[in-house]
Amino acid sequence: MGVTDKINCRVVDDDSRPLAGRIVIGERRDGDRIGHWMTGADGDFVLEADGGTALDEVSFTVRNPAQGGTEEPVRRRKRPDGSEATLRLTVNARDIMLHGGSEHRGMNDAACTAAGPVRSHRFYTQFPELDPYDRDEDLLRTLGGTDGEVGAPMMETPDDPVGDAETPAGYGIFGQYVDHDITFDPTSDIDRRNDPAALRNFRTPALDLDSLYRTNAETAPFLYDHDADERKLLTGEAAPPEGDGDGGVFGPPGTDLQRNEQGTAVIGDPRNDENVVVSQLQLAFANFHNRIVDHLLGPGSSLVEEDESVLEAAQRLVMWHYQWVVRHDLLPRICDRYVLADIEERGRQFFLPPGRPPAIPVEFGGAAYRFGHSMIPHAFDVNDEVGEVPLFPTDSGEEDRHLRGGGPVSSDLVVDWSRLLDTGDGDYQPSRKIEPLLAPALFELPVSGDRSLAVRNLRRGKALGLASGQDVAARMGCDPIRNEAFGDESPIMRTLRAHGRGADPDAPLWYYVLAEADYQQDGERLGAVGSRIVAETLIGLIEADETAYPNAAPDGWEPSLPQPTPTDGYTLADITAFAAEARPDGLVIDAVDAGPGSGVGDGAGDALDESVTLRNIADDPIDLTGYVIDLDGQRDDLPSATLDPDETLTVHVGSGTDSAADHYLGRNAPALDDDGEVVTVFDPDGERTTRRRYVG
Repeated sequence: MGVTDKINCRVVDDDSRPLAGRIVIGERRDGDRIGHWMTGADGDFVLEADGGTALDEVSFTVRNPAQGGTEEPVRRRKRPDGSEATLRLTVNARDIMLHGGSEHRGMNDAACTAAGPVRSHRFYTQFPELDPYDRDEDLLRTLGGTDGEVGAPMMETPDDPVGDAETPAGYGIFGQYVDHDITFDPTSDIDRRNDPAALRNFRTPALDLDSLYRTNAETAPFLYDHDADERKLLTGEAAPPEGDGDGGVFGPPGTDLQRNEQGTAVIGDPRNDENVVVSQLQLAFANFHNRIVDHLLGPGSSLVEEDESVLEAAQRLVMWHYQWVVRHDLLPRICDRYVLADIEERGRQFFLPPGRPPAIPVEFGGAAYRFGHSMIPHAFDVNDEVGEVPLFPTDSGEEDRHLRGGGPVSSDLVVDWSRLLDTGDGDYQPSRKIEPLLAPALFELPVSGDRSLAVRNLRRGKALGLASGQDVAARMGCDPIRNEAFGDESPIMRTLRAHGRGADPDAPLWYYVLAEADYQQDGERLGAVGSRIVAETLIGLIEADETAYPNAAPDGWEPSLPQPTPTDGYTLADITAFAAEARPDGLVIDAVDAGPGSGVGDGAGDALDESVTLRNIADDPIDLTGYVIDLDGQRDDLPSATLDPDETLTVHVGSGTDSAADHYLGRNAPALDDDGEVVTVFDPDGERTTRRRYVG
């Protein structure tokens, strides 16, 4: 074969069947890559080489993305005689059965949904044509710091602190919760190279909250309350603080996950009990579900669709609002807005499920989405009572209190989500900026094996065969950032110099995503590569799910549940606030009438015809003595009355005669803003018991 700059090629198997969707890589004998190509439906691709190339000097590698980028050796290469000018590359692509006749690894059922088993790749390599970042293990351990090594390049120090981001601290935990919803890989091994396609994902690759519901009530009945209301998820009561003895006070119902006698949480995914904050978020979603059930049995009954049970409607609404928050709240906070706008305008460019159930790219699960580890602070400001509490126990012994999970939550550690999320007042604990520096606590994890989370992440990337961040950037059409640009004293440059590789331009993908965020966005959000991988994957999972709101909801659907916070748009804070209305005492705001002209209520009467209706959704009576209602900053005592289960009390702004069902404040001026406001009720201890936002 002579020199050519363009030739038609075809990849076939031993039976001459064309192989579509293969990645073909061409290299000269000196290792110089001339290009890579994707085969079409007929197994065809066009080889083009600038300046021409002698085909006899070219070797070909064929990789199969459907099998995680595994190589399929070229057995023969032939240009047929006659007029046909197609180079045929023959690979042995026949399926190989394991001993005993079982399916090839990676082809077993991954997970089950209400619709039945899901068959998919589970995981796959998004850029199989790229070479792995295959540096020495010692280099990765130096970069990541072995078992809390003081002065590890990626460890935050007092001399180089990570600043606060605009993003509230709760979103780092929410990111972890989302991860647990879409991926669970207990079979990979960071001590060896793994074939991504052979790994089993024990979560469905969809934002369907199977970590909360498993599948449905029929297949996971142990998650539901069959004594009180089988449509509701089981919850428990927080335990008395340590040292309170037998006389300690338990928290109200719904302040901890349901647990067995050994203290193990009865939930769909045990990982959601690995620390107190994530377990409280799991609880918030359980309470969210239960609060929606109450809403559907009351003022929200119209939200139940025809031929749909209340339980099914509650699950649907939980998932749709959760998906909406991921798409419209989480992603704008953590991703570059120009990348999001480009995806909105042009669609996804790299996460493209090829006509089959989607799988999780290892570039996402093994690297890019692990950006959240850098956002995690040393301690969380959980509530007014205790303030900041360390996430993990420390070796110093200075702090007895910590947030390590795996057991009953103490009643004084119940999370007040208004401290970790933006409820509209801007007063919240911020997350750390996204930088290639992690909190010191994450270098001493209470686990076996590598205790440094950075080391574990770096080694996982190598075990999955991930390419370097710079190679991925170039493949995605971004200008790669060389390591030198991150600074001479950056963790990567310090590590490379220590290993005599100061001129190495490449970095592990996970590290690159963190460094890119710092370099391009001052750590406030992800850069171009990280944003693209994370956003396209999460948006793609939503768009590929037939039951998700973009596909199953009416056109133009938006969150249809009450929005308890005055934030711009429906956010995670609205989910946690609405969930909190299910506890502690069962008192909820059933309805608001802001008077004529507001569009909130019946629109009848005069300007003083404003009211708020309270309902007791608990199983026991509620004594309203000492309760206070706040109307746009104006506070009034509620009457000393008892509200029986499912009984209502309507509080009127104007004058009238009190009765068992009505109470009049006797004001001579309107109290509720026609444009919208938040109504709040406080218990006798001054704690907020329920809150509801209305929009005029």
